[in-house]
Amino acid sequence: MPSAETAACTPPTLTFRNGIKIEVLDAGVDIFRIHHRDASPIWFGPKPGLPPAYRFDAPGGEYRTMYAAAALEGAFAETILHGRPAGQIVSRAYVEQRAWTAIKVLRPLKLMKLHGEGLFWHGVDARVSAADTYDESRRVALVGFREAPDLDGVTYRSRHDNGELCHALFDRVLTNHLKTGMRQLFSEHAAELKHLMARYGAVLDTTPPILAP
Repeated sequence: MPSAETAACTPPTLTFRNGIKIEVLDAGVDIFRIHHRDASPIWFGPKPGLPPAYRFDAPGGEYRTMYAAAALEGAFAETILHGRPAGQIVSRAYVEQRAWTAIKVLRPLKLMKLHGEGLFWHGVDARVSAADTYDESRRVALVGFREAPDLDGVTYRSRHDNGELCHALFDRVLTNHLKTGMRQLFSEHAAELKHLMARYGAVLDTTPPILAP
């Protein structure tokens, strides 16, 4: 979880007269990523040359972004359940191709607080983490990146579970600033998957797996 140092601010910037409100992730804190079982858990996107795809991606490739969550539940809501609230049905094959990994932060990370009082502070509202369009969230993240050279990313609420905190880390956070734990395959943790699905009232589809030719 973030440290208690949530009242820290940068000096005033061109855009934010009171500075940028900072939430610090202390060294030693674990964050969680869900990723393809065969891929590295540490990944900043999009790939070079590709356009932005996600909520806090750089509009013009000014930085690359890694998304994580403060808890596994937040990572699950933001990845496995993303875009599926209407039907609440999740592909079993999709889930079983995924894993989760706890990643330990090895240095304090300074993150722009885009939740709680940080919304009004930065001139946005809850749509920054919930709107279908990403123009405003990308704009605010880019302003933070440009005007605070030591800013490591942003903290925000999960769209599908606003009780969970998520993090979008800029690629100023280097690989050696993070330590990956053991990857955990959903296909090998039926009880954990059942718990997460029940938490959100989601169900796995009953389509049998497709066998390789």
